Order: sequence, then C-alpha cells, then structure tokens
Amino acid sequence: MVLAALTLSLAPSLTFQRASISLVPDEPLPLGGYTERQSAPFEPGGDDLQARVILIRQGEVGLALVSAEMLTAPESLVREVQKQILPPYRLFLAASHTHCAPDSQMLNDRMTFALPGIATYRRRQLEWTANRIGQAIRQAATSKPEPQTELSIQVRLLDLNRPRRVGANPDRRASLVKDTDGMPFFLQYAAHPTLYGPEERRLRGDWIGAWMVDHEAPALLGPIGDVSPASLASNPAEATSQFVREISKVFGPYPGDLIDPQKFSWTEAQIPLDPPQPHPTFAQQYGLPQPLAENLVQRFAPPEAKVTAFRIGKLAVVGVPGEPTSALGRQIEQAGRREGFRWTLVCSHVNGWIGYILEPEDYDRGGYEAQLSFHGRKTAERVASAAAEALRSLARGK
Repeated sequence: MVLAALTLSLAPSLTFQRASISLVPDEPLPLGGYTERQSAPFEPGGDDLQARVILIRQGEVGLALVSAEMLTAPESLVREVQKQILPPYRLFLAASHTHCAPDSQMLNDRMTFALPGIATYRRRQLEWTANRIGQAIRQAATSKPEPQTELSIQVRLLDLNRPRRVGANPDRRASLVKDTDGMPFFLQYAAHPTLYGPEERRLRGDWIGAWMVDHEAPALLGPIGDVSPASLASNPAEATSQFVREISKVFGPYPGDLIDPQKFSWTEAQIPLDPPQPHPTFAQQYGLPQPLAENLVQRFAPPEAKVTAFRIGKLAVVGVPGEPTSALGRQIEQAGRREGFRWTLVCSHVNGWIGYILEPEDYDRGGYEAQLSFHGRKTAERVASAAAEALRSLARGK
C-alpha cells in the first residue's frame, strides 16, 4: 500500500495552460456557411470570434486542444498551425462550425477554383489565421501550469437538437468536463450552429460561441452530420440565449463523476478513405457535366485524413475530421466501451474536413448532406474502423 502510494506520488502530474485570441480580421472578408450570401463580406458590429487554447501535458506527453470559431478546419490550416507547435505538443484543432465566420475555404489550399458563393484560397489569410492560433498557443505555454488532481464529468439530457435526415436519432446527451477547481474544461454537445441564417451578415459565434463566451472554456461539437438545433425562439439572438440558458440550467453547480487524471495520452489513426468521387446525383444537382463534377471533387476533397483522439483516465475523446452522423457516433462510443472506457465523446470538425460522413443506406438516399460526402458510401465504415484503432491504441497505452 505504501509502495502504491509512493508510485502514484512520483507519477507526473497532469497540467493545463490556457489562452485565447481574437480571430477577427482587420478587413471585411467573405462570409462562409451559406452560399446564398454569394460571398458577401461581413459587416461590422458582430461577435468577437476567438480561438481558445488549453495545453494539456503529463510528463513528455502534450496536446494543444484548440476550439476555433470558424466553419471548418481545413487540412492546410492544421498543417500550418502544427508547424508552430514545439514538442511535445500535437494538435487537436476543433472548428466550432459557426456559419457566420470568414469563409474557411480561404484557408484551404486545394480551393483554387471558383464556385458561386464559396471563397477561394488566399495564402495570406491562411498565414494570418495560423499565426494567430500559433500566438495563442505560445501565450498558453508561458502561462502558469495548473496541476489537475481530480477532473469530473457531468452527462445530462438536453432537448435542444432535432433530426435533419430520414432515420436520424440525435444524441441528446450533453457532457461537461470540469477541472480540479470545478471550472469548465470543455463542453460537448451535438447541434449544428445554424441558429443564425444566411440573412445575418455580421460575425456570430452562434450558440456554441455564446456558451464559450459565458464560460471562458472550449466547446466541442458532437456528431452533427444529421442533427440541427431545435428552438422555438422568434429570432436568432433569442434562440442563442435560450440555448445557453438551457445548457447552464441542466448542469449548474452539481457534482459529477470523477475522472482519474493519472493516465493521459493521445494518438492518431489513418482513415482508409476511398478516392474522392462525386455522389451519383452531384453532377445533376449542380448542373455540371459528369467529367467536370469528378474533376472538381477530386481537386477539392482531401485524399487522406486521420482520426485524432486522446484519453484522460477512463475518458476518451475522439476527433473526427468531418461531420459524422448520430449512428456513427454511437458506433464509436460502443468501440470505446469495448476498450474499457467509461465515457467516449465523439467530436466533429477536428483536424480537417472530409465532408458529411453517412452510413451506406443514408448515402444512397441522396440529399444535401450526401452531395457533400466525397469519399463514397463506405466512408462511415472507414471512419469507424480508424476510430476503433485509435481507441485500442489509447487503451493499450500506446
């Protein structure tokens, strides 16, 4: 017993270091999220979109968890930010998916051709955004480390999301992880941040950004591939306030289940993607010749992607580079249980974007999400396989 206590005391402590930075550019850039806007520039008077950073470290293992208020996190941005991170840190960059931010396709070095309503690649904007996030990470690294001796998690049901595709069954659980001092570490919940529609021309963080402002902590999206927000409010501002009130109400100051912070690690697993290809109805939907549709998708869609995951004790967090459905989220959660994790949280828009990730029968139904699914009808199976591999690696301490 004495030896066990001595071993525990000699184990490296888990620490957090935090910082945040504004991502609002000093020039009016095209808004992303809704092609109906036709790339109209954002207008003044909106929200201060931010990147929020928590550096997590235990001994020689480190991870930079970044929640950035942008539509997607293109692979080229992930690469540029990773270049600015010193060892031992690796990157877990999660986009908030707000539809009222500068178009993140400006940060996508594959987006070099013109499409109506979508901005094209701008090297200067990629460098500026990567440098801002890198600056926040460096600021966090100079802050005083906060030792974490006892984390906790609360899981509550929230009736704030609804299905957006046939057969969808949204995960209504919201998970709030708190640090040793009882302050939010991060929130995870599945609902598209689309309370503000295409008529909004100012920068908006939507519900997820509003929660982060109130709690000064990151928020991560759950599996949102077939899930929309549910609100009866008469306008977007009221709906956003309603979301934050309801989330705060279900959590409150209540105690959660304890998470042992002694085991922290991260891993990546390659997704065995099929080559990019347009959905069978893509060309007809967009009025394109089939050869042109194939050329566009092959140029736009990333040829490879990874699942990024980390664990703290019996908690596993699995980052997916796209928008998985609720069903896929449950598959990954089941894989986590098989590996001995008590909680497995699946997060969308992490370290890349391969589009919507639909099960084969859902892909075959077609529709908007299927049009933005670029790697064929077996993509969900491929992502599930990679996630299971990542969870096995975490469980075995690799």
